[in-house]
Amino acid sequence: MTSVLHPKSRKSSVKVELALWVMLLLAVSILVLTWFTLRQEREALTQEVTRRGMALAQYVAAHGQDPFLTNDKLTLATLVADVMKNEDMLYALIIDRNGRVVASDKSDLIGKAYTRPRGDYPLDRPAARAFTWTHPQAGRVIDIGIPLILQGTSKIGEVHLGVSKSTIDKVVRRAWKQVTLVAFLFLSGGLLGSIVLVTLMLRPISELTKGVEAIGGGNLEYQIPAMRNNELGELAITFNRMTLELKAATERALEQERIKKELQLAHQIQQSLLPKHTPQVEGFSFGALYRAAKEVGGDYYDFLWLDKHKLGIAVADVCGKGIPAAMLMSVARSMLKGMAHNFSSPAQVVKELNRLLHSDLKGGMFITVFYAVLDISKKTFTYASAGHNPAMLWNSTHQKFRLLGSEPPCLPVGVDKGTLFEKLLQEKKIALTAGDVVVLYTDGVTEAMNAEREEFGESGLQAFLKQHKSASQAGDLMRELDGQLTSFCGDVPQNDDIAAIILKVD
Repeated sequence: MTSVLHPKSRKSSVKVELALWVMLLLAVSILVLTWFTLRQEREALTQEVTRRGMALAQYVAAHGQDPFLTNDKLTLATLVADVMKNEDMLYALIIDRNGRVVASDKSDLIGKAYTRPRGDYPLDRPAARAFTWTHPQAGRVIDIGIPLILQGTSKIGEVHLGVSKSTIDKVVRRAWKQVTLVAFLFLSGGLLGSIVLVTLMLRPISELTKGVEAIGGGNLEYQIPAMRNNELGELAITFNRMTLELKAATERALEQERIKKELQLAHQIQQSLLPKHTPQVEGFSFGALYRAAKEVGGDYYDFLWLDKHKLGIAVADVCGKGIPAAMLMSVARSMLKGMAHNFSSPAQVVKELNRLLHSDLKGGMFITVFYAVLDISKKTFTYASAGHNPAMLWNSTHQKFRLLGSEPPCLPVGVDKGTLFEKLLQEKKIALTAGDVVVLYTDGVTEAMNAEREEFGESGLQAFLKQHKSASQAGDLMRELDGQLTSFCGDVPQNDDIAAIILKVD
């Protein structure tokens, strides 16, 4: 019987097959994992770049609204320059409602029409939006746009920031190179190397898990130990950086809360320095108004009883606003209250105030002061003004207005050491009759602005007095004035401190 001989078959190696299968599995796993990780990384980086861009756009919109309204081109240019310090920023534009460039990092664009990228449309909602387009020179760009809104009603312009996506592409390309190198080492190392590497790769994941648990427990000091220079190493660095940023953000939030509480306390202290009630005087009525533009302000008013027949009345305004102005006004208030009882002449009181404050006022700071003495029994009003808005008198006898100031106007307190100041300072006296109304005010009243950028002005104050002069009490008049100012300004934020006193002769 003839036997049939088959060629001897080559046996395959289980180790080789297992190694091949493991390497194949690793190769597929690496490819899938890499695709997923890099996708997440790209999205996270894109969101981070977009978030930073939106934060910068919101910063420009928040700090550029007032300079935009006042056409402060220097401040707008400074805002744009600060934004362009960011390495990923390609351009920064502020345009008006007519599509004209108001501020830009390129001076040749200012005043020209803004050309929108294809597919982009004017902003029609108050929130910021991101629009990705292809820049002719820089490639893919994220355009962050946010409108300039006045109190959530009318749009007066737009802010556009162009953020490059090149940083994201560089990070992704670097990650691809690292993944390629790691994949080559995994595949060439075989099954044993694969197992070892997998085991080693699980350790960083364990560290990341420990880090998440530690931060979840409130330990913001936790830092993941240094790892190899691969995706997980990059993730660990990002994680550690995120932890530090979270800690810094928490500390900033606590600091901001502390500052907020201190400002609230400063507001309470300043309110306590103002008169709690208007004087109760037979034959006269008084109304008073004070509104700070910020938590604290630099405007001031006061009533000072000099004796039982004479009442000192003061209204003052420190240049600027906020805490520095409030601190200076507190000092000036204390000096004025002390000197008012030593001198019967309003002009002498103002001279002494200037003499004491001039050497202490630095950096161009000054104070405008209107100080008057009302003689209750004689019904006379003696006053002196140092650079302040003239008081407004409604003369009921002649049915006309009169401005109580000085010609030529005197310098504010702190500008001149004394010679020129005392030469220009004048003291005047008028007699008051029944029905007369005197209004003392700071420039925050007449310079109050509406959405059309129109000021309330002296004409608005005169029109108000003509309409409401028949009010029986000055307090009623002041409440009406406060309401009219609020109605006039609408949603436009208050730009300056407001202080006013109304005196009405019964």
